[in-house]
Amino acid sequence: MHTLIVNPNPIFDRTITVVELVPGAVIRTLDVELTAGGKGINVARVLRALGRRAPMVIPVGSDDHARYESLLAGEGAEFTAVEVPGGVRTASIYLEERSNRVTVVNDAGTDMAMSDWERVRDAVRSSVASGDLVLCMGSFPPGLPVSALGDLIDDVHAAGGRILVDSAPQWLAASLTHRPDIITPNLDEAEAALEGGAAHVMDSGDLAVETVRPRAERAALKLRDRGAAHALVTAGSAGVAVAGAFGVTWEPAYPVRSVSTVGAGDSFVAGLAFALAQVGDEGRDPDWGQADWGPAVRFGVAAAAASCELVRAGGAKADRIREILADLDERHRTGEQASPARRPVAAGAAAS
Repeated sequence: MHTLIVNPNPIFDRTITVVELVPGAVIRTLDVELTAGGKGINVARVLRALGRRAPMVIPVGSDDHARYESLLAGEGAEFTAVEVPGGVRTASIYLEERSNRVTVVNDAGTDMAMSDWERVRDAVRSSVASGDLVLCMGSFPPGLPVSALGDLIDDVHAAGGRILVDSAPQWLAASLTHRPDIITPNLDEAEAALEGGAAHVMDSGDLAVETVRPRAERAALKLRDRGAAHALVTAGSAGVAVAGAFGVTWEPAYPVRSVSTVGAGDSFVAGLAFALAQVGDEGRDPDWGQADWGPAVRFGVAAAAASCELVRAGGAKADRIREILADLDERHRTGEQASPARRPVAAGAAAS
């Protein structure tokens, strides 16, 4: 099984370290790092760290294509860039040294014409084959109708592939009638998609398991009933609800000392996709029943937890992911619960 990543609205991640972010003040930076960003790029980083190919299809604005593609090439990314008019947007990621608090401000990006989206679809159609898993990650550029995502889902299904969607609530809601194979919203995004509202960033550390678990399980079941074959609703430090034909299950988060949760949800998707693809590598055509989901979701939780220990989104190391996974598998086998003495983080910031 091959994996293909589609990142419709790429971004420059500008990580800015300051002593403290004070609204209304003039602040001098301690450090600034510029990297290629976007949910799909973060997923690809984790998959490459795990030793799996992670080819991407990315529309890149012509104003910034040389710089953006150079950043991707510099980290060894495998990608097809579809040049489109305009520039690449920027995410300003403020990391406060005094508190380790992280604040992210995402630009919306340049409007995209449907004719340019059709060229992106052409690149995807020429890259996907029967049995492949396509990961459509992140927001879509302004100017496109929400039907653009449904068209992409139909393209993948027509080629015999499967598709995972992680996008903004209004796009996610519109995609459900096209029956995406997997969706992975966080709890706020899931509830917004169901209610037709806008999602706000969830401070997952302040939400108790007994509060968010029933909400996540209800949302996952409703999203499944509205068309998703499998709905995974991440609830940050609580865990993740998984709904499919088998009903709904719950996987707890793993406790880590969190440095940054930026990109944790993307790392979760990468771990999940890696584990599901391994099923295909074993020569089985995965039906993705309940037996497949437990190990795959734990792999995702391990990747998300490892991501939270680092600043760079998608920077989790394979050795650390596998170390956490071994502990998770042992906890699952013995029924041991994670210690409440350490702050647990699983996955899920809003789509970028």
